[in-house]
Amino acid sequence: MSRRIAFILASAFILGACSSGPKQAVFLQDMPSWMVQDMSGYTTQGIDSSHVIDGQVQRSEVIARDRARFRVAIHIADKLKATYTASQNAHQKPYDDAIFNQIIQAIAASLGHGVQLGEYVNPNNEEVFMLVQVNFYDQAKLQAALEKIKPLASETIQQIAAGMKKIFDELNLENATKNHHDFTKDRGGR
Repeated sequence: MSRRIAFILASAFILGACSSGPKQAVFLQDMPSWMVQDMSGYTTQGIDSSHVIDGQVQRSEVIARDRARFRVAIHIADKLKATYTASQNAHQKPYDDAIFNQIIQAIAASLGHGVQLGEYVNPNNEEVFMLVQVNFYDQAKLQAALEKIKPLASETIQQIAAGMKKIFDELNLENATKNHHDFTKDRGGR
C-alpha cells in the first residue's frame, strides 16, 4: 500500500513539474536578464518595484526608482555593518538594529540621484521594476546625518565615512576603466 501511495505522489510531482515548465517560460518571457541575475555584487545598484495603481505608470516608475535608490543605501550599509559593530563595540557604545536603520537613512540622504539602467513592466500583474545605479554621494550630507545619530562614536562615524568613500572610489575607478581612461595623463604622462 505504501508503494502505491509513493508511486501516486511521485507521479503527481512529476506531472506537476512538467506542466509548470510552459507557465514559467511564459512568465519569464521578455524579462530582462537583470531581473533574474544575481546582482549582489553590485553594491551601488538597486532593484525595486511598485504596482501600477489606476493606470498611473509614471507615478509607479517614480516610486520604483526611489525604492531602488534606497535599496542601494541598504546594500552599502550592509557592506559597512561589520565596521559599524566592531567600532561601536571597541568604544563600548550601543549597536543595534534601530541605530543601524538610522545609518541606512543617513546613507540614503547622502546619495545622489540614481541613473536608471533598466525598467521592466510585468504584464501579468502590472508591476514596474526599476534597476538604478547611484554614482555619487554628498560627503557633507553623510557626515551631518551621521553626527545626528547620538549613540555613534566619532570613530564609527569616521570609519563609515571612509567606507563610503572607498566604495565610491572603487566605483569611479571601475567606470573610468570601462571608459578606457588613460591614467598616465593624470600623473603628467602623455
